[in-house]
Order: sequence, then structure tokens, then C-alpha cells
Amino acid sequence: MGMDVGRLSGAITMQSNLPRGPLPDAAARPTIVRALPELHYPPAVNLSASLLDAHVDAGRGDAVAIHFEDRRLTYADLLEETCRFADALRRLGVEPGDRVVTRFPNRPEAVVAALAVQRLGAVDVPTMRLLRAAELTFLCNDVGARAVVVSDDLLGELDAALPDLETVATVVVVRRHGVDHDHEDYDALLADAAADLEPYPTRGSDVATVFYTSGTTGRPKGAVHTHHERLAIADGYGRYCLAPTADDVFGGNAPLPFSYGYGALLTIPLRFGAATSLVEDPSPPAMLEAVEAHGVTVIVSVPTAYNQLLARYPDGPERYDTTSLRLGMSAGEPLAPATYEAFLAAYGVQLIDGIGTTEMGHIFISHRHGDDVDPAATGYPVPGYECKVVDPVTGDELPRGEPGLLAVRGPTGITYWDRPDEQAAAVRDGWNHPGDVFVHREDGRFVYQSRADDIIISSGYKIPAPEVENALLEHPAVLEVGVAGSPDPVRNELVKAFVVVADGVEPGPDLVATLQDHVKRTLAPYKYPRAVEFVDALPRTETGKLRRTELRERERLQAAR
Repeated sequence: MGMDVGRLSGAITMQSNLPRGPLPDAAARPTIVRALPELHYPPAVNLSASLLDAHVDAGRGDAVAIHFEDRRLTYADLLEETCRFADALRRLGVEPGDRVVTRFPNRPEAVVAALAVQRLGAVDVPTMRLLRAAELTFLCNDVGARAVVVSDDLLGELDAALPDLETVATVVVVRRHGVDHDHEDYDALLADAAADLEPYPTRGSDVATVFYTSGTTGRPKGAVHTHHERLAIADGYGRYCLAPTADDVFGGNAPLPFSYGYGALLTIPLRFGAATSLVEDPSPPAMLEAVEAHGVTVIVSVPTAYNQLLARYPDGPERYDTTSLRLGMSAGEPLAPATYEAFLAAYGVQLIDGIGTTEMGHIFISHRHGDDVDPAATGYPVPGYECKVVDPVTGDELPRGEPGLLAVRGPTGITYWDRPDEQAAAVRDGWNHPGDVFVHREDGRFVYQSRADDIIISSGYKIPAPEVENALLEHPAVLEVGVAGSPDPVRNELVKAFVVVADGVEPGPDLVATLQDHVKRTLAPYKYPRAVEFVDALPRTETGKLRRTELRERERLQAAR
């Protein structure tokens, strides 16, 4: 791998294979810092070639790249199918720089489509499968999509959106569920395509992916990342925090269209010649079945799924052979210490929690495999990243122990697609500001407090909602919980908890008092929830993130009435 030692740090100008208009000017972009030797790449880099051709050329074409149900695709198989689909897209008119929207559950064709698009020098735009027609219309028009590749079970909403799509010229359907269609057929295209297609000579600074944020606040935004940045996710976080080898099998239920899942189940395993285990059904039993069947060594999921697994399938380690596991990954929302301890006790492996964002591409604060993990802290900056806690007004770095806004820079950064106002707010003096409140402890670890808009101000006290949630999750009566501020004329806001009780637990006034007393014993008494509401379910994004904004808005509307 090439290295440019003259660029060990400092800003790197990001050229692009896209029109300049949708991307911010150089002055508004983040400073890209490559502080590790592994993060220095030759100018010409194509992600598809780096993840596939490199292994086949090294004589590892027979190694398994993807496990799916009872199928095994080798690196040679995956390379051939990727070349065929890239050639098919080329014949359909897809050119370098074109945006191609991909819509799949976790199955092999999702990986093929992504790598085929990037092999052509085009841009992969993965989309979550629960998006409706109006959301697809906004996204496709916003990014100027040239084509859409879709699994047939997700075709209905796309067909409903098609009359309003301004730039889409081609739709390719992967027919795996018997849904009839009148679009281009994936299998027919592969049969007529070339089995060998050289990768387009993309620059590492060319755009490889655009991921849209989940839209928990405001309209979704497209987060742009280059071929260099995608590789840096594997060569930084992947290499140093997970210590992967070619013998590893990564598996779980994090969706591939979620930047966390895309990194952990596609980029990282394929970068190191490991295998990925894909599960179309994201339920906990399906995930455990795959661990047993495919010998998963690194499990990839989100805290909500781990909590459901532990609460609803307590006999999981007895029913399924999970002895292949050596490590677990968690991201998407903070991992409660109680969840960490319960999973360690049940499965005998640590869950390495991490904070990452769609905008930054992946995880940038985490413990490393082999660390003495403190589950009360998120961890240290991932090698290659710098982090600091700053005053939200002045931008000055705060002393250790004081809460403030997190600022980050490293080999990835926040670059929005056609959002100049949001770009200006997210990047200041080259540093990325993801919008999270942290404390930088004396031991060097960073401790997550809250999203900036999830701080509850009650009687002058600033109370992070996730801190109260973590305390409540320690009580066995609580399966899930969301905490938000409820307007109050005296205290400004009350701390209110929305609780989903565990199976067999009877909600009522006695349980309210029990939970309030539990929090008072666990945290400073002023942080306890003065109001508790029992609910059947909490509002969440498709990736499992709690939509606290919906809880807050509900309380505001009730107060207004």
C-alpha cells in the first residue's frame, strides 16, 4: 500500500467525481488528518478493487466472503458477480459520478450492487428498507439519482414514487420473493454481462457513498464519503479496535444501509479478507441461528437488539452454539452498563461500544479489543482521530471533567450534500461538531452525556436524558425506556420517563414509586423522573435509535392543550 509521508497531517483538498454545486467549498469542509501510516493511500484508489481484487490477486479467491442462509460466496464468486453487474450497469448508461440508489435487506446482492456501482466510479446511495414513497421521492430527487437497484420485496414504494422521480432513468429489480415487475431484471442482466471488468481509475478523493441521515430532527441530509474515507474506517477503527483476521466471521442484524452496518458487515470484513454473515430477517433468533450456522466471531448489533435478546431469549446461549464469538460491537445509541454486564455474563464476550455518526462515516470513540473496558465510558479516540470537549459558545477546549460539545477530526469528516447552512454549523475551523455532549475524564476516556438537544433543564439543573435511562435500565422491571423533558411552569421542564415493562411485570403507581426510588439511589436525587408513563412501545428509527424528539414534541403539544 502506498504512503505519502508528506501528508501526515493537515488539510487534504477533496476533489470529487461529482459536480461542484452539491458539495461545499474547500473552506467549509473538515480538515482531514491522516495520523497513521495505514491511512496513507496512493492517489488512485477504487474501493471495489481494494476489497475484492486484492484478495483474489493474492491467491485467496477460494476463501469465503459471504455466508447467507446455506450459501457461501467466495471472493472469486463475489468478484465475478460484481464485475458482471458493473458491466450491466455500464451498458444501461451508468457513468462515473452518477448516483445509484440501492434498496435491500441484508443479502448478498446488496454487497454486489454497492461494489459494482463503485467499480464504475459511480456513487452508492444505500437506503433503509422502511422508507415510504414520499421519502424515496425526496431522497432520489435530492441526490439526483440516475438509477435504482431494488429487491423485489421493496419495489412497491418505489413504484409508487416513480412518477415523481426527476432523474431516475433505470430501475433494476432483484427478484428473490416472486414479485412480478416490468423493470430491468438483475439475473437476466448478469447472464449477458462480462465476467471480468477492470475497475474505473477513481481517485481516492472521489465520492464513493452518500448516506442519508435518519431524519430524527429535520429533513434527512446526505453525508458524503470518499474511497479513501471508506478504507480509513477499516484501517483505523477496524484494525485497532477489533483486531480482525482472515479467520473472522462478522455477523449480526445491523442494516447494511446504516453506515454502522455498512462498515462492520461490508467494508471491515472484506478489507481484511474475513467473511461476513448476512441475515435478511433481523430478529434475535435469526441472528443467533446465524452465529451457530456460520461460526460468527464478531457480532454486530445495537443496544435495543441486545436488550431484546437478553430479555426475551434468556436461554439463547443454551439453545444455540455461540462459542465461536470472541467480541461484540455496539453502536447507534449509548450502550447501558447494565446491558454490557448482562451480555458478558450470558455470552462471555465483551461488547465494544462506540460513538459514531452517519456524517462521520463510522465510529470515532471506542474502547479497543483487549482494553480494560469501563462500561460507564464510551472509550478513547479511535487511533487516527483527535477529540476534545469545547465550550459551545466560545469553542475553547474545556478542562477535564467539564461537560461540553464534542469536536472531532481525523481521516473522515462531515461533508453534506447540498446543505450549506448545516455544513457551516457542523464544521468549525476544520473540526467536526457531531452535536454530542461529552465529558473528557482525567483517565483519558470520553463519557457520553447526551445529544445537545437531549439535555433536560429542570430547576436550573442540566440533566442528560441517557443518564436517567441507563439508571432505569438497571431495574429488572424495565425492558425499554425513553426519557425526555416535559414542560413545567415551575421547573421549566420535568424529567419524564416512558417505560416499556418487562414480561410479566404489572405497571401501576407502586412501580412508579419503585422506579423513582431506584433512580434516587443511583443518581443525584434531582435527576429522578418526576413523571413516569407506561407505554407499549417507544418511537424508534429503523436503525434502533430512540426518537426522543417525538417524545418531547408530544409533551409540548399536551402542555399547549
